[in-house]
Amino acid sequence: MPLVQPLVTKSSASLADARTRAIHLYRLWQKSVPQIMIDYHLCLPQSVVRSKIREHFEKNRYVSDPRTIDVLLFKGRIEFEETYNVWKQYSHVLRYFDANEQDPQPTKFFDKFIEGRV
Repeated sequence: MPLVQPLVTKSSASLADARTRAIHLYRLWQKSVPQIMIDYHLCLPQSVVRSKIREHFEKNRYVSDPRTIDVLLFKGRIEFEETYNVWKQYSHVLRYFDANEQDPQPTKFFDKFIEGRV
């Protein structure tokens, strides 16, 4: 299993440079999905894993400050290294998929009453 090279921190000169670096990181994640699935023995389709990665990138799509983007890129690269080098446990990886799969919580009083949580 090849290890990812250590990260050298650098700042983006412009918004276009930050965007290029973000696209590079996104492609790196997407290309490594098959290896991540093998390493962690994930019983999920590749499409689910790829869509979850896209969802995390889409969450920060409209950030326009280059310094903020640099911090997000740094954190994303750290997450990639930890995941790809299998420094995370199986439960840490599954936590990404459990966050949105939970049942919605009732918000109205009557719904809570029916659930027995009043």
